[in-house]
Amino acid sequence: GSTENWDASLIAGVKVKVEEALAWWQDLLEAQQSVHSLAFEVDYQYADNPVETSLEPISERSNLYTTWVDEFLTHAGANTADGLSSDMRKFNDGQRIAHDTNWGFTIFVVNDALDVDGMFAEGGSFRRGFAFSGGRYLVIPAGRPASSIAHEMGHIFWARDEYSGAGSYLQKRGYYNAQNLNAADNPASDFVQQDSIMASGTLLSNAYTNLTSSDSSLKMVGWQDSDGDGIFDVLDVPHVLTGIGFVDPGDGQFEFHGSARVGTLMNANSSGFQSDMTISQIDRVEYRFDQGAWVLASSPGGYQSEIDIQFAVPAGVSQVELRSRSVDAATGLTVAQSESLTFGMD
Repeated sequence: GSTENWDASLIAGVKVKVEEALAWWQDLLEAQQSVHSLAFEVDYQYADNPVETSLEPISERSNLYTTWVDEFLTHAGANTADGLSSDMRKFNDGQRIAHDTNWGFTIFVVNDALDVDGMFAEGGSFRRGFAFSGGRYLVIPAGRPASSIAHEMGHIFWARDEYSGAGSYLQKRGYYNAQNLNAADNPASDFVQQDSIMASGTLLSNAYTNLTSSDSSLKMVGWQDSDGDGIFDVLDVPHVLTGIGFVDPGDGQFEFHGSARVGTLMNANSSGFQSDMTISQIDRVEYRFDQGAWVLASSPGGYQSEIDIQFAVPAGVSQVELRSRSVDAATGLTVAQSESLTFGMD
């Protein structure tokens, strides 16, 4: 039977914790001193209008999520014969498109206001929060702190647990298939476990308070910068710019006709679909004269773009260069670019 019922105060309290957890990841990225930025778009339509379920989730074993997640999908008009995981991926992708974001995942918050211990019933796979790694959804009892939400979000982006009895030193995951080196069972004689959002207890709370996490957990979520240029490896891949450039004898304008496409890094993940991915697009096509300042010629967008541009060349110029470039929308800094194409004017 129903023992838990949402009210405006409980919903508001959940929102505060969700926003705090999201802000923690944003601030953590800012602390990496990279060219990148992170922003979340939160859709609260189902938080503001909670979905009724046929059972009381917190009173049941965690494995019964299959029942009430299925009911949520029905309520959201997203339930098909393709199965729970596939339907959640499609729901998330619809949300991603609707909110114009690069990724989408769902947070299920289970009301536990009147529950004795704030945990799922014994006998299930999990007593507290859990997540389906790689972008589907996480489940969290409402009474858990913001740091627990942040921890489960790490799983959404492939990070593994690091506390004893959970993640293992031998495990790997993420775009680079990074090893779980900060796991409690690391056998190295000089191993000292780092504070980490993917650990538990003091190590987790220290990481949350001090805005840090273990090196290996950051690599698992994709935040690895092997060459120290401020660009994470997954996006540190040059564009390919090709085409022909010439001065039109009719009007004296320089013309370029070609194409640009972004590059992708091979996805080495030992989990998931191993799809090569990028969020970089052809944000800018630029030209310059004789090593001068770069001038914006066009902003085509897209992962591959046809380029047809023309511009006047001042008298006395000896060479024209062109390039394509991706920039971070918030920082304005370069994420990826092509090699310059150079055309002599002699």
